[in-house]
Amino acid sequence: MKKRFYFTSAAFPNMITMLNLVAGFFSILMSVQEKYEYAVWLVFLALILDSLDGHVARIFGNETEFGRELDSLADAVSFVVAPCMLVYKAFLQNSPMALLLVIVFYLCSGVFRLARFNVNPTHGGCFEGLPTPAAALTLMMTMLAFHESPWADRSFSLISVVFLMTALGFLMVSDIPYPKVSAIKFRSWRTLFVVQMVAFFGVFFYLNIESAIASIFLTFIVLSPFYCVSCHKASDEGAPDEGGGA
Repeated sequence: MKKRFYFTSAAFPNMITMLNLVAGFFSILMSVQEKYEYAVWLVFLALILDSLDGHVARIFGNETEFGRELDSLADAVSFVVAPCMLVYKAFLQNSPMALLLVIVFYLCSGVFRLARFNVNPTHGGCFEGLPTPAAALTLMMTMLAFHESPWADRSFSLISVVFLMTALGFLMVSDIPYPKVSAIKFRSWRTLFVVQMVAFFGVFFYLNIESAIASIFLTFIVLSPFYCVSCHKASDEGAPDEGGGA
């Protein structure tokens, strides 16, 4: 008789993964109802749950192939489909059909990124390409900032969403390194944290909280690959020469 995974301790991380999926589903519903703030914060909740399920699996010592596949499917809903739905409802619903190709490109890039991660997981504390949660929250928070800012007219928002979705799609399928947040050491990344805090408080003072949070994600996406490369070079220089041992 086959061992049923739902009768073991593996059920706990899988339940958290399911909650991630549910949060993504309700985010889509909120976007359909044009409640965009709730849609964005539900994806934030999905991000927290996505971070928890792996930690819980390691605590119980029951990381499984099934759990990894389930997590990937939940992420596809929460971090790929949900942001696509928000952008469509908020900005592209009444736009030319050709602009929907931007959403299709982002959608395909996100799913490709998740499939590639299943085959090539994290190495050395860095991801290969931009992770889908970071891409989703950057996109959704920036779009929410445009929606909440009176200075952002429709033409500016439309150009911005096309550019941002295209850029994020390329970053997800690229080989550009991005750090695993839980592996970041404050001492090495202190300058980036300072820059993010300055950007946050500056934008918050002049605009609003949505724009300030978006500035943190945008700063991270632009600058963090340089830190990954510099940290990798520093570790290579500090490593002993494998060919010189006696």
